[in-house]
Amino acid sequence: YHHTQPFWVPLHRYPLSTSVSLSPGRLTPCLDKNNQTRKRQQQNKNMSHHHTFFHKPENALRRAQELESISQPTAALTLLHDVLSSRRHKTWSPTYEQIMITYLNLCLSLNKSREAKDGLHQYRNLSQSQAPGSLENVIRYLIDAAEKKCKTAKAEADARGAASATAVEEDEIDDLDNASTPQSILLSTMSVDPEKTQRDSALLLPSLKFLWETYRAVLDILRSNSKLERLYHGAALGALKFCREYRRRTEFRRLCDMLRMHLGNLQKYGSGVVPGVEEGGKPNNKVRGWEGWTTESIELHLQTRFAQLETASVLHLYTEGFRTVEDIYNILQISHSRRKIPGVAAPPPKAKLMAAYYEKLTTLFWVSENYLFHAFAWYKYYTLCKEFNRGMSVEMRQMQASAVLLAALCIPTVSETQKSQKKKEDAIDAQRHHIQSTVEDDIAKEKMARMATLLGFHTRHPTREALLHEIQSRNIMEDVPDYLRDLYSLLEANSDPLVMVATARPLLEKLRAEVGSTNASMEEDEDSDDSTLARYVRPLTSVLLLKLLTNLSTAYHTVSLDHIKSLTSGLGVTFQQVEKLIVLSTHSKKFSVRIDHRAGCLRFGDADLESDAMRGQLTSLSKQLSSVCRFITPPDEVHQMAIREQLYSDVRASVENEHAAMLERKNLIEKRKEETERLAQERLKEEARAKAAKEAARKAEEEARMAVEERKRRMEKAQM
Repeated sequence: YHHTQPFWVPLHRYPLSTSVSLSPGRLTPCLDKNNQTRKRQQQNKNMSHHHTFFHKPENALRRAQELESISQPTAALTLLHDVLSSRRHKTWSPTYEQIMITYLNLCLSLNKSREAKDGLHQYRNLSQSQAPGSLENVIRYLIDAAEKKCKTAKAEADARGAASATAVEEDEIDDLDNASTPQSILLSTMSVDPEKTQRDSALLLPSLKFLWETYRAVLDILRSNSKLERLYHGAALGALKFCREYRRRTEFRRLCDMLRMHLGNLQKYGSGVVPGVEEGGKPNNKVRGWEGWTTESIELHLQTRFAQLETASVLHLYTEGFRTVEDIYNILQISHSRRKIPGVAAPPPKAKLMAAYYEKLTTLFWVSENYLFHAFAWYKYYTLCKEFNRGMSVEMRQMQASAVLLAALCIPTVSETQKSQKKKEDAIDAQRHHIQSTVEDDIAKEKMARMATLLGFHTRHPTREALLHEIQSRNIMEDVPDYLRDLYSLLEANSDPLVMVATARPLLEKLRAEVGSTNASMEEDEDSDDSTLARYVRPLTSVLLLKLLTNLSTAYHTVSLDHIKSLTSGLGVTFQQVEKLIVLSTHSKKFSVRIDHRAGCLRFGDADLESDAMRGQLTSLSKQLSSVCRFITPPDEVHQMAIREQLYSDVRASVENEHAAMLERKNLIEKRKEETERLAQERLKEEARAKAAKEAARKAEEEARMAVEERKRRMEKAQM
């Protein structure tokens, strides 16, 4: 060691070719110039070798394939990602498409959905303006490969003895974005075979998640690209099919929100009323790649929303279905706005598209049990088919006309007496709770009017009577079979309640035997509900029972339960269902009835006598009779004035005495108050004296005890 203040420096830390310059307070190692030169040359060699791949994409692709062949896919993926994200590459060439295909294959094999999305964004920036066809080929390849991988994984899970891939996805994996939640892990341990469930989830989940992320990435990339608009809607249809096939309710909601956001951005920033390029308009500069609304783009958006509406019906997500109806209305408003632009030949949406729209609506309103709008949707669908479908057969026209009539008959009935009763009760409620009733009624009416407007109905307040009137005026009854006309007459006319069920039974049996489909497409879908006329038997039975009870309430006051059971025995419903219908009808104030199980009968009552309107009738009657008596026998005013004067004089005479009595009473109250306060003070003083005496006694006792103890201590000391 060489010692130099203030450090000790071991010489073996430096090589022999290194000289050390020592100075007081500082050490400076000086590297040899040859070592510096060799290190700089090695760095330049590595940088030139690295830049060779960046300047030549072919070499990068070849190197990535070599890395993949020696089981290093992660390194190959990183290399290709660097090539795609490099700022040096601004000119597209066919090699980049091959690089992108290889890159996506690596992402598929490694389940790298985020890297695949990033690569698509980089390739979009590179090829969107130079080679949009190449971007389309790459996206189609990715979607097809992801779908194929998902199907393969599902088939493999089935082959391994999985109970059901759909059951696993629907019950165990509720959200692909948050698959490993504590709830899902806990539920997986509660299944019949936890190991099997975890194995199936591990096999299916990566493929499902990658496919879902692929759809999201593609839709995000193509959301405003007019040149690849067909590909965008194709990807949207594929995503909807994915949600429908695998029962992905959470992903369907997110997909609907995404599509709705894209549509809202195009409406807000895309200048929806500006003609597109094909009509001679200028490209839109607010949204990159968007060239404005065209007739084709509107039809594509409508077709996508129709598929979305059908998927909502299959998954029983009625809220999303109604929001989709609002989206369709907004798209139709865009088409209507374009037709107002002068010089733009923008035809209205095709009748075939609108017919498909209303056909989807019939399914949505049927599964949601909204029979009113279901019937109106059927009416619009039948009208469009009859007007524009010249090749519709007689059997199909008869089937659809029958569906329109049956759908209208399924709407719950409201008799004239019920209407008058409801008007009276509404008037009374409006007098008592004017603000609350008005707000509730306005909200209900606004909802009804808004839905009617969104669906394009001819009235803002659709009713059963209005629809039946339209059916009669349009001669739709001519295309309906005779037995359905008889059923219509039975339900609409005031029939005898004793023979109503017996008359309707053969008609309903004949309707139940109908097997013809009401859909013009005749496509079989295992997820859709029954599309035959026989599905209307159940709601028609409820309407028939309601009509029967209403007629009984108008003709009888008391009906035995055994008689009700005999009347409804041929409808194929139990008495529990009849009883439930009676309770629901009473709650909805359709009629007033009480079920007396002790006496075994139904007691129908006058709804007016049991309503809130009769609570103040006796008081009102008394007031009216008093006014009548005063009118018939007017009182003697002279006698009344004399009585009033005598009363006033008595009051004036007794004022001074009353005043003196009040003063005396006041004094008495004050004396009693003072006496009460004095007694309270004396009681407090007495308690204080007792407490002081008790404390003095305690102190004296304590002093005596201490004196005794002191004497004991002295005696003990003296003895020691």
